[in-house]
Amino acid sequence: MSRKKRKDRNHIIYEIVNTLTGKSYLGVTAAIGRRFNYSVVLRFQKHQSRARKENKQWALYIDMKENDPSVYELFIVDVVRGKALAHAIETKLLKKYDYELNST
Repeated sequence: MSRKKRKDRNHIIYEIVNTLTGKSYLGVTAAIGRRFNYSVVLRFQKHQSRARKENKQWALYIDMKENDPSVYELFIVDVVRGKALAHAIETKLLKKYDYELNST
């Protein structure tokens, strides 16, 4: 008998900052175990891949097409339990601060 999948896993609120322009992006990703930094790096790599391969006109992807990956710094803003709480905190932060690379 297999175990029931947990629904209350950790989620990471992260920030991607373009060090050349100072513009930033705020996002949420699910944590892979307790490997928080690794989880954020994987999510950043997924953003880069999608920016190259997909024709999305999102601010972050446009910025990534124009710059080398080395100009970005990644920061963990918070680690929270549960997807709903993580997205609620993200929404609150997006309203409070100006994240230029988040498309509205």
